[in-house]
Amino acid sequence: MAQRRRPKTPPKGNARRTPREQTAPQKPVATVRAQAGGAAGSSGGGRWARRIAKIVLRAGIAGGVAYGVLVGVREGYAYATTSPRFEVRALEFRPTPHVDDARLRELMAIAPGTNILALELDDLAGRITAEPWVARATVTRELPDALRVEIEEHEPVAVLAAGPLVLVDRAGEPFKRLEAGERRQLPVITGIAATDLLSARERAQTRIARAIGAIDAWAKKRRPLLSEIHVDAWGGVTMYTAGVGTQVRLGRGDLDVALARYDALRAALGDESDKLAVAHLDGTVAPDREERVVASFFPAKDVPTLLVEAQERAAEEAAERAAASGEPQARQRETAARERARRIPRHH
Repeated sequence: MAQRRRPKTPPKGNARRTPREQTAPQKPVATVRAQAGGAAGSSGGGRWARRIAKIVLRAGIAGGVAYGVLVGVREGYAYATTSPRFEVRALEFRPTPHVDDARLRELMAIAPGTNILALELDDLAGRITAEPWVARATVTRELPDALRVEIEEHEPVAVLAAGPLVLVDRAGEPFKRLEAGERRQLPVITGIAATDLLSARERAQTRIARAIGAIDAWAKKRRPLLSEIHVDAWGGVTMYTAGVGTQVRLGRGDLDVALARYDALRAALGDESDKLAVAHLDGTVAPDREERVVASFFPAKDVPTLLVEAQERAAEEAAERAAASGEPQARQRETAARERARRIPRHH
């Protein structure tokens, strides 16, 4: 069954509608934002203060650690350089022909009780190379208390007669004045004056190198012992043998080619090669001509006797010249000795 709606009852009399409840007044937006900004600024300043404090704290810690490390290093260095544990007690060294253990200790001059870490190794090596025979020296530490020394000596290959007689090594470097008993069988390089070593050193070194090259070329085969190698201003090489004083002129050309001619000449002469006085091996040969070697010989007289007589005559002439110039007798004997050794130096 259909239901009937009840009509709405109108308000009675002058009754008024109850007013809605008013909400609390809102603060202006600008004011709220200002307050929010102030709160944020206060929070950010705190964070920066905390960050700065952390940085300062870390820097302080790092500085303290660094200082501690520095103090530790300083104390450790002071201990290492003063502790008896690091005193030099041992020397590892293989003696060389001219530097034995006693000579090495004399050159190094290390005082007893010296700390191994306080030594300047380059300075020690310099003291060792003050010995003329030493070409190079190295010094290393073997902790806690040993030094290792390695020495390389000069290898003399000739005697240079340019003023005082000096030994020269394979590189052509004069390294020591010749003393009695040191020449042995070394040949003498002549033709270079002392002034050449000062005023034209590069050219003089080239000529010395030429002489050493001739010595090496001569030594490649079995040949008579050499006594002298003369190098002229243009690089021409003339050799003298020690036995009979044979003059072997190699010239300015290829040394091996000239020596091959010398070997062929000796082979052709056989036993008579010992009487060879002069052999010219530096002649140029035309393409359409056979090679020629010009040679001359000592007289049939015994060669050694001939040489002795020649030396005696040279000594007598030198003595006569010295007497005429009024030199003292000792000076005369010295001059005569030089004359005897000028042409055919003796090995001693």
